[in-house]
Amino acid sequence: MKAMDKLKSDKGFILILALVTMLAMTLIGISVVMNMTTDLGLSRNEREAKLATQLAESGINEAISRLHLAKVKARYVGEDTGDAGYRATGWNSDDSKNFGYNGSADRRSADNLKYSVDIKYLDETNTEGFCDSNNNVSPNTSLNSSTYPAAWTCDNATPEIVMFGRDFKMNDTLTKISYGKLPVYRITSTGTSNDTTKTIIAYVGASNLNTDTDSAINTNGCVNINGGSTTISGGVKEAGTGGCTTCNDGISCNTKSSDDLQTYLGMELTEVINMANEKHKCKNITCSAAGDDIPSSGKIDTVVTDWGDYAGNSYSTMIYIDNSGGKEVEISGNFQGRGILIVTGDLKLSGTLAYEGLIYVLGNLTISGGGSDLNVTGGVMASNTVGLNGNVSVTYDQQTLLDVSKENSTSAVILWKRL
Repeated sequence: MKAMDKLKSDKGFILILALVTMLAMTLIGISVVMNMTTDLGLSRNEREAKLATQLAESGINEAISRLHLAKVKARYVGEDTGDAGYRATGWNSDDSKNFGYNGSADRRSADNLKYSVDIKYLDETNTEGFCDSNNNVSPNTSLNSSTYPAAWTCDNATPEIVMFGRDFKMNDTLTKISYGKLPVYRITSTGTSNDTTKTIIAYVGASNLNTDTDSAINTNGCVNINGGSTTISGGVKEAGTGGCTTCNDGISCNTKSSDDLQTYLGMELTEVINMANEKHKCKNITCSAAGDDIPSSGKIDTVVTDWGDYAGNSYSTMIYIDNSGGKEVEISGNFQGRGILIVTGDLKLSGTLAYEGLIYVLGNLTISGGGSDLNVTGGVMASNTVGLNGNVSVTYDQQTLLDVSKENSTSAVILWKRL
């Protein structure tokens, strides 16, 4: 009897234990399902957030690429030739400009995800406190600032467009350009993946190169004019020791301090050379050193394969000639080009020549028109003497200089933040 009672008792206990076990397993199963659901949701949210961020980054990258438009005459992102004047803020009603697919503000990816981009000039009302040193000056141009500021005070009452340079309230190590020549853009890009959005803001300079010579001819030496019909439009800046006499020839000029041509372009020349379309060398008097490809005559007319599109203005090129320690290189004959020409030694230009852009010479520069016209539109920068002989015309054109800067350099990404 006792054995039967014990068996019944054990059966009851086993039943309770089984029920408890089943309940526990059910709870565990529910917990696993709930955790899996939560994990799937988190994974989905993480995936959507990553996609949205990548789309926003795509918008920033597209905007930066648009700073170097195929249309040379278009000066801003998405802007046509006839749009607002340089450094004017009047684009859309809120001073912005947007772009996208088929004229809409949305840019869609292959799988129909989208990003929208808004770009406007950075003005002095920005929350980071960026401003430049030319307060209360219109138009906002670096030429209105003559000294490097000890401190900045943003004038929010009459905010200006901020220009990129050391006077852009930045640490000196971030740019070697003393005064900003090109505006800073505020690019806002929002990526959307399903219901998830991510926004990135980037402050970007149109170019990280300074190609503005501030005058038709800017030299650390002197300008010597000998005979012929020489026309210089846009002034001369000289820093030759012992004084220069160009001012006595009736041409406007200013006394200036010597510039460091290794860094004047806003970067070290060792970095600038990486942007060049073509690089050529002549490192001794016969152009026979290892790696030299310039002929012993020093003529580079036929060595350079693409001088850019003169007058057509569809594109320009950067040509880097390294002849420091070598012989003078020469361009002669019927020659046309557009872009940036950098020569580390001496350069001679002769014959019939027409060039748009920057001629940047770290040695002596001799320009001889002879019986033909020799024209440079843009600017000339030289480390030593500039000699002008014959029918020579040098015209300072800041817009051409700024255009070839954008066309031959990369954008300066100044600040990047995710919201």
